[in-house]
Amino acid sequence: MLIDHSDEPLLRLLVNATRQAQLKGPALAEAHRDVGRQLARSVARHLVLEDFEIQHVTGRSTGVRLKAGAEPVILAVMLAGLFLAEGVWCLLPESSLLLHNDGTDLQGASMHGRPLIIVDSVINTGRSIRDVLSAVSVLQPASIAVVALVAYRANLQVLVDDFPDVFFHVARLSDHSYVGRGTTDTGARLFGTTNWGSER
Repeated sequence: MLIDHSDEPLLRLLVNATRQAQLKGPALAEAHRDVGRQLARSVARHLVLEDFEIQHVTGRSTGVRLKAGAEPVILAVMLAGLFLAEGVWCLLPESSLLLHNDGTDLQGASMHGRPLIIVDSVINTGRSIRDVLSAVSVLQPASIAVVALVAYRANLQVLVDDFPDVFFHVARLSDHSYVGRGTTDTGARLFGTTNWGSER
């Protein structure tokens, strides 16, 4: 299921910051965290909470937390998904945060019965997310959500159709397919590698 936040005013403002060419390095990373924090609010609708006792300023009271044993696993698709994932993690601090590169072995990850949140900055062809979704299905998470800063509408719709049980939370949909290099690549701008030979 697609949950598109493209028309929400606050997310439009936050996403706009990530699109500005002059923003890079730590400032761009923080802009991604800001978007992640907002998308965490969307993802939280699908999480299970439980009551527990807290010490309130007036004495003992009842608070709320993520259900014990059902804390989410946040899987950041590296490299560019890291800071967006950190934003989600900031609002769901009882979660586990894992980093995923191509070829990462996820078999040792404890996802069974826990919600899984897969985070990638950009979904363009959809190949990376498709590969991760295929890899994690055998780990039997309780539910799967994908969080993305921007997604190419046509290819995202294919993913939504192919994975009907996955919630796709997207800050912005684009009608343009684009793969950046050097100064136009999101990961290179985030990590300060725009002038590296590998980016040319």
